[in-house]
Amino acid sequence: MESIDRQSYPMEVTPAKSLRSSLPWRAGIASMDQALLSAMNFLIAILLIKSVPKADYGYYSVALPISLFLISLQNAIVNTPLTVLLASKKGGDRRDYVASLCYGQFLVVLPAAGTGLAVLTFFRFPGLDPAVKAIAVALCVSSAGLLYREFLRSYLFAEEDPLAVLKMDAFYVAIFLCLLSGLYLFSGIRVATVFLLTGVSAFLAALPFGRARGWRFPPPSISKSYGENWLFGKWALGGVCVSHAQNYSYLYLLGIFSGSVAVADVSAARLLLMPMMLFQRGWGKIAIPHGARPREEGQAHRFFKEQILSSLLFLVAVAVYVALLLTFSEPLQRHLLTGKYASSFGYVMLWGLVFAAGFFALNASYGLQVMMAFNIITKVSFVVMLVTVGSAWFLIRAHGVAGGLVALLLGESLLAMGLWIAFGRAVFLSKSKAPATLEEKEKLLELSGNPP
Repeated sequence: MESIDRQSYPMEVTPAKSLRSSLPWRAGIASMDQALLSAMNFLIAILLIKSVPKADYGYYSVALPISLFLISLQNAIVNTPLTVLLASKKGGDRRDYVASLCYGQFLVVLPAAGTGLAVLTFFRFPGLDPAVKAIAVALCVSSAGLLYREFLRSYLFAEEDPLAVLKMDAFYVAIFLCLLSGLYLFSGIRVATVFLLTGVSAFLAALPFGRARGWRFPPPSISKSYGENWLFGKWALGGVCVSHAQNYSYLYLLGIFSGSVAVADVSAARLLLMPMMLFQRGWGKIAIPHGARPREEGQAHRFFKEQILSSLLFLVAVAVYVALLLTFSEPLQRHLLTGKYASSFGYVMLWGLVFAAGFFALNASYGLQVMMAFNIITKVSFVVMLVTVGSAWFLIRAHGVAGGLVALLLGESLLAMGLWIAFGRAVFLSKSKAPATLEEKEKLLELSGNPP
């Protein structure tokens, strides 16, 4: 029988498959996913605003960035290198690499959470508000579930399967809302129980999707897989710490100088722009794996243009959204924020500017991650962080909440300028040949850190 050259006769691509593999389709599904999560987080915040004292909502507003920081650490060491390196893995090596990353992270997470619980249990911490201690306990208990789900989300996005992410997150939201409804009806809600329920719901939702992958346990190559990740993760880790200090220093300093009530006011204003914030995160899940393909094909300049276009479109979206918020400020204040948060609408315009500048910075950061230039992000972010923290220290003491937001806007604007310059140099002044090995990728990273 005559053999058939399969490379000469590729499998037929149906219109449905072509649609599912297109960037607009994947971006649309990712946006739906982020809209779902945005609605859930918005509901949580509104329930807390209406149900708990203003000071407790301030505690929630500080604890939430801490939980996001844990996820950011995971992104730096595990998830972001995964999205960059997965395209170069094939067959069994690909499966073993992902399994090692998934299970290996719990060798750190579970002992750390156990240590935290032991410290909180055996030490009384006199003077600490019981609500704060309860929140800390809830964060320790929920950390494993939160990180497990976040890993699976990153993996599925890296596989360019946002529909699976949407299904998992829909399951997560359904579980959480069922648990929260029962709690709200029978005993009311507290900040600590909200964090606890998110962790439990995340684990239950992620479990069937993780088990379906058939990853071997124990994984065969934890040290090898994390060694590959560390080549890029060491720079991303520093960048995460610096970025967290830059993005949330104003919040911590505001709590120190003005108290948790002031934190609640500025956080309520930020809540109104939560859809913009979650879209930023969702776009990164699409942009990084999408950009890895043109990078491997030596077409990074095309990805650079796409990032410019998406940044401009986001700027227009923020302007329209802020205009709508200000137009309907009175009914929104009456039905959402209540009279306790009457001053929060005065910060919406500043928040809109911060989000617009922040998206420009994030898009350049995503581009540099695709180019594997993590060290540049760390170096630029470190300088900008010093400016942001220093200006926040003085401006908050002089002007309160508005001063903190001005400091944040200054930092985001400087960061955007620095990262876009670096992104352009990494794209247009580096070799067009796609790196084939880890050694070549390391050389590219070093060249990107010291452009000619």
